Amino acid sequence: MVKKFSNINFLITSLSIFFIDFLSKYFLLNFFNLENKGKIFVAPFMDFVLVHNPGISFGLFGSGGEIQRAILIILSLLIIFYLIYWIRNSNSNLISYGICLIIGGALGNMVDRILYGKVIDFISLHVYDYYWYVFNIADISIVSGGIFILIYSAKDSFSNSK
Repeated sequence: MVKKFSNINFLITSLSIFFIDFLSKYFLLNFFNLENKGKIFVAPFMDFVLVHNPGISFGLFGSGGEIQRAILIILSLLIIFYLIYWIRNSNSNLISYGICLIIGGALGNMVDRILYGKVIDFISLHVYDYYWYVFNIADISIVSGGIFILIYSAKDSFSNSK
């Protein structure tokens, strides 16, 4: 029997992601002055560039104003509470860890909406002149958590089909 993901592990994982995301944005905005520098070369495939995202993923629904901002904050809280409920009832450490990553990322993006009115994105990946959407640490965490949940679901589906 696998030991269930403990509450302290949940708290440490989610808060670590939140603080890494928050501190990366704080550092880039306040000490590195990213807002005034424009684009900062990091590697041949990556730059730091400041993008304010008032919408959701990939900038969708970016023109909703303050009502949308409030709705997205409330929706984030509801999703976080549901994810906490899910993690407390999960028997899979992989799903629990994935949920922790999603919660940490959701907290990071929600706090951005509260503090700045929009999500702060800054990681720009590219190959030559092809650029991907600009994102942040919270987004990486949310996607990684979703991948862990998908891996468990696929593994569970394959083992049940035999």
